[in-house]
Amino acid sequence: MDGMPAGETREKVAHWVQEGLRLLPHLPPLLHGDTAAARVVELERESEKLRKEVADLRRELDELRKEHDRLRTDRDEVAVVLNRLMDSVQPINQIAQKLGVRRSPFERDPKAPAAATAPAGSPAPKPS
Repeated sequence: MDGMPAGETREKVAHWVQEGLRLLPHLPPLLHGDTAAARVVELERESEKLRKEVADLRRELDELRKEHDRLRTDRDEVAVVLNRLMDSVQPINQIAQKLGVRRSPFERDPKAPAAATAPAGSPAPKPS
């Protein structure tokens, strides 16, 4: 500042003060950088934990898909077996119908008289 006119010196000092005021709000984060670094480390840990959890969930989903496919295959096999069973039972039913065989020994004959269907303790209907 030796050899500089006083007006020029004042301008430089005023400029430095203004720049200092502009930079002052950015100073605290720089001074407390340890907390920001700790937060970054914490966020990285949490991110890694979440990545592991996502990987575990993906493995579990793959296992569930395999189980679902296995169950679907089992269901299809059961459907094929039931269809074969029905194909073999149907001719037997047709033969039984032709022979007049009832499905159940407890099944009532629709051609039986009404008196035969009355309960044992009730009186028989009287002829008029």
